[in-house]
Amino acid sequence: MGKKIIVLGGGFAGVEAIQKLVKYLSKDDAEITLMEKDDAQTFRTELHKFACERIDLNAARFPLEKIIDTKRVDIVKGEAKKVDIKNKKIVSGSKEYGYDFLVLAFGSEPNFFGIPGMKENALSFWTLEDAKKINDHVKRCFSDVKKVKDANERQKMLTFVVGGGGFTGVEMMGELMRWVDKLCRTYLVDRKEIKLMIVEALPRILPNISKDSAVQKAIKYMKKYGVEVKTNSMITNVSKDGLTLKSGESIPTNTLIWSGGVQGNSFSSQIDLNKDKRGRIVVNEYMESSDPSVYAIGDIASYVDKSNKPMPGLVESAMQSADVAASNVASQIKGGQKKSLDLKLHGNIVYIGKSYGVANINGLGNFGGYIAIPMKHLVNIQHSFHVGGFGMVFKYLGDQIF
Repeated sequence: MGKKIIVLGGGFAGVEAIQKLVKYLSKDDAEITLMEKDDAQTFRTELHKFACERIDLNAARFPLEKIIDTKRVDIVKGEAKKVDIKNKKIVSGSKEYGYDFLVLAFGSEPNFFGIPGMKENALSFWTLEDAKKINDHVKRCFSDVKKVKDANERQKMLTFVVGGGGFTGVEMMGELMRWVDKLCRTYLVDRKEIKLMIVEALPRILPNISKDSAVQKAIKYMKKYGVEVKTNSMITNVSKDGLTLKSGESIPTNTLIWSGGVQGNSFSSQIDLNKDKRGRIVVNEYMESSDPSVYAIGDIASYVDKSNKPMPGLVESAMQSADVAASNVASQIKGGQKKSLDLKLHGNIVYIGKSYGVANINGLGNFGGYIAIPMKHLVNIQHSFHVGGFGMVFKYLGDQIF
């Protein structure tokens, strides 16, 4: 009877780990289980499009049964309630699942940094449910404002702020600034009443785009749509009526979309493993935790290499960490040399709406413009093929291009 392996979480890292375990191990070697509360993998990097109605729900999800070999993998639809490291068991609902090896891939969650009122009053932007809430909230602002005559109240309802100017925040604003044009026509709102703003605590937005000229192109493009970019502007307080900056400036608004930081999923707090200050599981170069039978990958893993450089929260690093973990689980079962994580990152491409973007590509440098969009589509097509073959490629093409 083969060893029991459980992968906890069906995101980018979890699915990659499952697919590599199937590749590296035979049916006799291992019994592989994926535990995931959802029946599909959410394409999180596309959620901003769903929130602003550029794509539908199906375009942001990959059904697990279509991207995982269900003849080799048992998919348990459920949420883990407890991980018992000592006794090698996971509790989900009324059932217990034993394991020989465990791969933790349950990701991260928004970090509100203890800012008063942020968690209670901001719209987080991390899950499919978050995207639905943003969609409903923004449309409600437009539908309700027609009943309001007071100019200050109208301005508050029609001011939309994104907190955080990283990739997620800029992509969110890129969709929002185009969507409000459509909403203005639908709800007969004067576009001049709309106020759009990115608020960033750092000296500039898009810190992972190293060339400032590319960042300035992004800012210039967003300004065409009336977006104000405020840098060196730390948010210190949030209420239902607006937010306050460290400078003392108040910004009246009913809408703050928060994308200013992430931390390890809070579920990790009840797992008896070494963690960093953001709740992520500390791992070595083999993706092993403080218990060598438990691996952590993707956003829930905290790894710092020999040059003191942390593993970034990117899809590429999540996929590569998953491959390392799967390879090392296989080597523990079958014997063989351990594999170390040696990240090979190709760069980043950021959407700013449907037809513009900025990029930082190894070998090509930093640039901004319309060429970034087909490049981004190529990256997504490659990922679609990787996880689901031509079927997922055709799905992506149909959902997002044709």
